[in-house]
Amino acid sequence: MNRKASLLACASIILAGCQGLANGSEPAADSADAAQAVATYDGTGAEPPKELLLALGEAVGDIRFPDATVFDEKKSIILGGGVNTYGKILGTVRTDSELVVKFFKDNMPSEGWGLISEFQADDTTLVYDKPSRVAVILIERGNRITKMRITVTPRNM
Repeated sequence: MNRKASLLACASIILAGCQGLANGSEPAADSADAAQAVATYDGTGAEPPKELLLALGEAVGDIRFPDATVFDEKKSIILGGGVNTYGKILGTVRTDSELVVKFFKDNMPSEGWGLISEFQADDTTLVYDKPSRVAVILIERGNRITKMRITVTPRNM
């Protein structure tokens, strides 16, 4: 097909679409049907691409970290254990900071933590709570490496 024939075919398709709009054709479903379709949508069932997920790695107390997290053992202070872990944990992981934020937002609730505050600027701060403790997660952007600083403290009652 030569170029003129291709352009003529495209123009015909565009004009046919415009003519349908000019005739005032209505969408087949009304807004109530559309709202119902959105409300009952379960998703596609397809898993997100692997590059959008970080695998579960080591847990410190009841906080799970992305796989391949490197902990700074000299600067971290961990007291107690399990659901009574308190302290400061510093670590780094070789990945994009947005993926680290998504990791914590996806995984903290499964450990019983509730997100009570989120602040995003150059860095991201996530604040979680449980009945007896508060966790503050600071995620710092960097070149190819994301730094994490997690502080868990007892909650004042």
